[in-house]
Amino acid sequence: MATITFHSMADSAYLWTAMQAADEKGVDYELVPLELGSPEHLALNPFGKMPVLQHGDVVLYETLAITHYIDRAFAGPSLQPADPLGQAEVLRWISIVNAYVFPTMNRFMKERLVRPAWGFPSDEAFLAGAQAPLGLQMRLIGEAVADGRYLAGPEFTLADSFLFPHLLFFGRTPEGAALLARNPAAADWLARMQSRPSYAKSPMSQSFEMFQHIAVPTTMLWEPE
Repeated sequence: MATITFHSMADSAYLWTAMQAADEKGVDYELVPLELGSPEHLALNPFGKMPVLQHGDVVLYETLAITHYIDRAFAGPSLQPADPLGQAEVLRWISIVNAYVFPTMNRFMKERLVRPAWGFPSDEAFLAGAQAPLGLQMRLIGEAVADGRYLAGPEFTLADSFLFPHLLFFGRTPEGAALLARNPAAADWLARMQSRPSYAKSPMSQSFEMFQHIAVPTTMLWEPE
């Protein structure tokens, strides 16, 4: 029996963040699939989001709480700095990802790739309006990870696990690939994240390989600065 259980749909980006934290910590887990919005789902998380962690009698939702619990409840390498400023940097970057990166990169990827693959039109106004926020986000990411650093300092932390799925899949779009080509520090960080054993173990890596078969549009709405 696994030490912890994740309740989630298998293709949740935030599940992948939680799984990577567990893998980096050396905590074994199992996945129990959830049907989105089902009574079982809402009984675990009344907001209908994923994942949910179960560890014995402990049931937690919200990925920040889940990953913090994994880091503090189990032995293994620390995934957060010990000093107050270092901890604040981790929380700042997780907040940036949740508040700004996820709503733009995740949706951009779906609008640009997933919806056309399923025969639905993209929201062209959203794609065009995303230029400025995506450019800003990529600039800040590149500055943070320059010289081989990670988001919150010289070592891998939970903050990196929060950003990783979103930048990985955004980079599959023509616009994301162009921004990464112009931001070698961010591209290097992404390559380093993909080289970690926790990525190879994660269903995120399998999903990304399958995702690469989706046809990529050749016409871009804007040219990244």
